[in-house]
Amino acid sequence: MVHQSHIDRYEAYAKGGAGLVIVEACSVLRMPENRDTLCLESDGCIPGMKLLADVIHRYSAVALVQIMLTGLSTMKENRIDEICRTDFLRYKDAFVSAALRCRVAGFNGIEFHAAHGMYLDEVIETSERMDEYGGSFENRVRLFTELIAEIRERCGKDVIVAVRFGNPSYEELLKTADAVQAAGGDLLDVSSGMGRYLDVPSGFPYDGKVYAASLVKARASLPVICVGNIFTGDEGEAILKEGLAGMIAVGRGSLADPAWARKTLAGESPNPCLRCKNCMWYMDGALCPARRRENEEQRLWGNNYCCE
Repeated sequence: MVHQSHIDRYEAYAKGGAGLVIVEACSVLRMPENRDTLCLESDGCIPGMKLLADVIHRYSAVALVQIMLTGLSTMKENRIDEICRTDFLRYKDAFVSAALRCRVAGFNGIEFHAAHGMYLDEVIETSERMDEYGGSFENRVRLFTELIAEIRERCGKDVIVAVRFGNPSYEELLKTADAVQAAGGDLLDVSSGMGRYLDVPSGFPYDGKVYAASLVKARASLPVICVGNIFTGDEGEAILKEGLAGMIAVGRGSLADPAWARKTLAGESPNPCLRCKNCMWYMDGALCPARRRENEEQRLWGNNYCCE
């Protein structure tokens, strides 16, 4: 459930100038997770989620919730085709119910997490089910497109339906973008799938995920978000001016400095991510060296500051 640390963190991002805030991956069902994952399984989540939506909207940012199931690593099955049809359809219904709860809580919409080997990504890339949800690409993407259409119908035409997706096969990456667009999605958020992007042109100056996003941008009519090692405003601005994407997502930069957007737009230098080999923030935000350094500087500044 949402607690005060979530509210404080997302208030900092919205106050820090982000135009779109996507709340961290939230599970649509209670599953055995290896991290403290927010869960949208019951209506009991709505009051806390409403606090998050309200604090993000307070600073005029758009608020989405990323909804997901972590996937096979939290299930008893080893392959998608081993999931019985009853459970497979129950998981599908859970996504719809979670989206409705986010809508009731006041969010502008949801983002499906179908990247990074999460459940929806596993279905798209690996499903060998013998029913209509496995085998051919059209069958593997069917769960996804049915979810988009059903949430559009159940939550209303004004709800934003975004999709975070990736696929090491560029052909299937683009076909997924086509399918999302045809199903009524609003926003394409391109990241990685179950493998790295290969054959990125040697002269391409940005992350491989940005290259993948540029291919989607060239093909799709929907807005495209790119992500991947974008640490400075100059990098982000260059990506936008070159037409590689329509929006940029800044992850670690915002973790290191929640005011990354405001400072960048103002021409200031955000507190930089130190690019630790193993991200300390991911383990425990309090351990992030960048944030510890920022807090120390604030403490020293406070000790030497004299009000006029």
